[in-house]
Amino acid sequence: MHMVKKGFTLIEAMVVICLIALMTTLGIMQLSFLDATITHAEVDKLAAVCSYLQQKAIATNTELVLVFDEEHNEYRCDTMHEKLSQRISFGSLPNVLGPPGSPSHKIEKAITFPKFEIHFYPTGIISSGTVYFVDKNKQYMYALSNAVSQFSYLRLYRYDGKWKLVDTSS
Repeated sequence: MHMVKKGFTLIEAMVVICLIALMTTLGIMQLSFLDATITHAEVDKLAAVCSYLQQKAIATNTELVLVFDEEHNEYRCDTMHEKLSQRISFGSLPNVLGPPGSPSHKIEKAITFPKFEIHFYPTGIISSGTVYFVDKNKQYMYALSNAVSQFSYLRLYRYDGKWKLVDTSS
């Protein structure tokens, strides 16, 4: 009678374990890249909304207000309503100094615009403050900031040990 051997050899089991480990590592790397991309995209979207509202305030000669709801991770103005991706929230990484243009004190609030509102005036001026974004895994942090000046100039920053200017919108 001929016996058939059942089961895996040690080498076959090791190959399967290595393949599973490799696939898991690649999956984690993919999610990490996705978090960075989504966080950057959310800040870009807010910058575009702010640019639009600034131009609309000038064109219509009216003051517009963008209101943030930090608890629900959303913002709105008139009929526009935006909710952040579930992978992103308003917030900051621990012990990071701000504001990004001249970091001098620990960030304690995710939104530093007074009353959680950005005001867009018919003159083109935008109220001053910063909005901080962080991914749910607390790996990536971005900020959209408008400093106190005669001209409003929105700046986009990324934090990776120190603040770096990523892009500017006006």
